[in-house]
Amino acid sequence: MRIIAGSRARITLIGPRDLSTRPITDRVKESLFSILQWHIKGAMVADLFCGTGSLGLESLSRGAQHALMVDQDRDAVKRLTENIAKLKFEGQTTVRSYDSFRHGLGAEAAAERKYNLVFLDPPYRLSVDTRPDGKIGLLLNLLSSQVADSGVVVVRTSGRVDFLENYDNLHLEDVRKYGSMKLNFFQRVPDERNAFAGE
Repeated sequence: MRIIAGSRARITLIGPRDLSTRPITDRVKESLFSILQWHIKGAMVADLFCGTGSLGLESLSRGAQHALMVDQDRDAVKRLTENIAKLKFEGQTTVRSYDSFRHGLGAEAAAERKYNLVFLDPPYRLSVDTRPDGKIGLLLNLLSSQVADSGVVVVRTSGRVDFLENYDNLHLEDVRKYGSMKLNFFQRVPDERNAFAGE
């Protein structure tokens, strides 16, 4: 695992204790950030279920303003904190440990709806039921009230998962499949327009 581009390019990250966290490959990460290139600079980023922080830290390296990093696993948070120190991003990160399914961005982070790029990478088994009352559906509905207008939410899932077209004001704008996984791109669009700016 490493930072691919930007101010911390080629710095190796401290990896997870085991492969249960499914670290994203460099190839998929490069494709993801190519799609998001117009959303990164100056962004307020939230990386939920962040593991050791690969996506949030890559965003900071590429010019994001700040990253909220959330994971419930204590070992992951320890390694995340070490990675933040290694990359010298202490002043641009907020680390929290709580259940993102219950709290989304958290009351403090969501108070002003300032986060405009959110990564969701929960365990695959918890994102299979995409109905509005399933775990991932409830989280997307919650995030719809927490992210900034035109904010983008990227959900990494198994390749077999299919989402509804919208969850409250979060609209599914793009889906990319890479082998056995998918990246699902949502955007908060208050007036029903297809305003995804990755085109």
